[in-house]
Amino acid sequence: MLWAPVNLLVSLAVKDGASPVAIAATRWCSLALLLGLCLTVPSFRRFTNARWPITKDRIIAIALGFCFFGPAHAIYYYAITRTSTFEGNILGTTAPLWVAVLSFFFLRERISRIRVIAIVVGFVGAYVVSVGFAAPSLNQGHTFGNSLYLGAVVIESICGVLAIQIARRSSGITTLWLQVVGAAIFLSAAPIVLPSVFPYTFNGSGATTAFVLTYLVLISGLVTFGIWYTLAEKAPLSLMVITLLLQPPLATGLGMLFLNEKPNLQTALGSALILAALLIGTLEKGSAPVRAERVSDGEPDQGNR
Repeated sequence: MLWAPVNLLVSLAVKDGASPVAIAATRWCSLALLLGLCLTVPSFRRFTNARWPITKDRIIAIALGFCFFGPAHAIYYYAITRTSTFEGNILGTTAPLWVAVLSFFFLRERISRIRVIAIVVGFVGAYVVSVGFAAPSLNQGHTFGNSLYLGAVVIESICGVLAIQIARRSSGITTLWLQVVGAAIFLSAAPIVLPSVFPYTFNGSGATTAFVLTYLVLISGLVTFGIWYTLAEKAPLSLMVITLLLQPPLATGLGMLFLNEKPNLQTALGSALILAALLIGTLEKGSAPVRAERVSDGEPDQGNR
């Protein structure tokens, strides 16, 4: 539920004068610094059961952040300026569909007939929200923004599944930090390498942007991602993401309240299909994930290496 306001908050910060990549870069650079400081505290490491990955896994985790997580969030924040918070959050709820497939191949999580049905129904719903009832055309309304957003969902799903492989060999919180460091490097470099595509600006930004960034770093960053990655060490990832079902109704209410957005038939039908797919997925009884053998460089109380 704490992730539901993210698209709304990004939209408010953009209207307040911040560029999308400025929001993304500031968010993830700040979280990288904050989480890194937290991991220097022994009590925090014990509380989160932090274990450091081996050197190879550390490099992979940073690379995942640089090549997947960072680009995905750069695309998210740009795309949300080309679509609505309704559609963005609805497309975000297709993550369980992508994660279910990826988890089967990379995490050896069982995928049943019920989950296959959910994937098919959800994909149709995502297509309706992203494109409509006809063949794709990037010149109609929000189609371009929706297509970008959906692509970012797939990219982040790939990153998430591959990162959980590392987390199950070490720990979720340390894997998250390494991934965030990689994302922060990408998002810091993007405005320098491609300033015309990813301008870094805070033109007249004030209290609204400050509040947005505080929420993005502390609540939908440190708290939600920290809990998510820690739980994913033991829980089946393809079932955990079913909880994203809560986001569309919450995001819809927030969009109506703060942005005066009104969902159309295309959005409503696509949303209904995605929600139906996720409900179908809940009919399946989950099985414990296949645990990877622990391969780490230290126990929780051994310090930040």
